[in-house]
Amino acid sequence: MPSPTVWNVVLDAGADTDIVLAADFPVTGRNEGGFAELAPGLHLDCALWQTVAPVRNPETDALGEEYLEPWLSEVAASGRTVRAVLGYCAGSVFAGVLAQKIAERQGTAPLVVVFDPELVDVPTVHLQFGRVIGNMTTVLTPEEIAELSGTAEQLAAKPGIAPVDFAAGLYAAFRPIGTAALRRAGLDEDYAGELVTLVGSFMSYLATAAGLDPRPGWQRATVITSASERSGLNRMRTTPGIAPVEVADERRFEVEHRDLLRTPAVADAVAAVLAGRPEAGA
Repeated sequence: MPSPTVWNVVLDAGADTDIVLAADFPVTGRNEGGFAELAPGLHLDCALWQTVAPVRNPETDALGEEYLEPWLSEVAASGRTVRAVLGYCAGSVFAGVLAQKIAERQGTAPLVVVFDPELVDVPTVHLQFGRVIGNMTTVLTPEEIAELSGTAEQLAAKPGIAPVDFAAGLYAAFRPIGTAALRRAGLDEDYAGELVTLVGSFMSYLATAAGLDPRPGWQRATVITSASERSGLNRMRTTPGIAPVEVADERRFEVEHRDLLRTPAVADAVAAVLAGRPEAGA
């Protein structure tokens, strides 16, 4: 089979090996660790593939289970067995759903390991949009930051606004301001357009996750929990209105959310789970 196009091969172990899948939205320069940093500590004897998020516009594109189809189709076309599905933050939603669908196809359920899993809601999208803006302080003016932050606050305050509508509204506000700021910073039109489109794809990724139910997949999951109060199960357990999330096992580590995937002790614990030694861990 040719190299996958909607998965990034983090670790290649030959065409006949099993695959471990990882769901995340990695971007250059983010301060959170990624699966490329976790991979060496897993000591896998199989391939590790990471999601490549499809290019989507939350203002115009339909977002639902069809979002998953390119990922599922390429895994099915490989003919390889999925040994485990991993997920980080909002990617844990995709991990839970992908694991369920893959189990139906291949007849055996892959292991599921999720890192600070998030049920995506309006506050989640709001937080992540704030991080996007925070990463652009070198190109956005204080006035532009204030305008985008104010728009986000106004949208979030609308009674009953759905995450998909919230994400679309955020991107509609960001697109012209972000484009102008990047062009002002000296980027050519094409590259500025790519970066702005990336933000739209990230908003689409979050909005899609908000509409999926990962709980059946999470019931079999090992959850890796950080010490960050506003991340993962820590946040869900203290947020009114969120029903308890049932998981198979939980391992807690005294590290910040951003450091989960770059912490050796976490890699050791996950390696033990993937090797069938669930008693090993933190």
